[in-house]
Amino acid sequence: MSPQPKCIIVTGRPGSGKNTLAQKLAKALWMPLVSRDEIKEGYVNTFGVKHDELPSDANLRATEIFFALVNRYLESDVSIVIEAAFQHQVWELSMPRIVKAAQPVMIRCSIDDAVAARRYLERGLAEPDREYFHGDNMVVHYRKTGELLPYAPYVPPKFDMPTIEVLTDGHYVPSIDTIVKKIRSTHTNG
Repeated sequence: MSPQPKCIIVTGRPGSGKNTLAQKLAKALWMPLVSRDEIKEGYVNTFGVKHDELPSDANLRATEIFFALVNRYLESDVSIVIEAAFQHQVWELSMPRIVKAAQPVMIRCSIDDAVAARRYLERGLAEPDREYFHGDNMVVHYRKTGELLPYAPYVPPKFDMPTIEVLTDGHYVPSIDTIVKKIRSTHTNG
């Protein structure tokens, strides 16, 4: 029996630091990164219009492309790090195929809701093009009113698989090195 690829799933609510953590883990683990946001950005570039002017099914299509790429990598025996802010119900639909093809490890970025909301807003204000590529009601509302919108509820994914909760409101706890060691010790073929 040939070894299964590893699938390191980095997720958490918007503003939780998952993209930065996923990039660092991909580099430390020497694995390609598949990011749902980067797929959506490529989609916006194709249409040449801002996010809010895309076809109504754009977010669904970006999600479908994300999972198609993930499955293609895994079913081709390529270990990967994947990153998306999906809530449990979105991950749940595609998890059986991922589990069948790979050895998954879930990395859940954990952060206080208020800190995540502030980070999300600060990122949107610091990156003017972000609104064009992602649409951003929180930033638009803040620019108009000076007030922060309430942060939407987030249902984190919970599956029967190795899971590492990472606090991301300052230094990573556990550290990148510790996370990498835990990932490597979870797998028998790597």
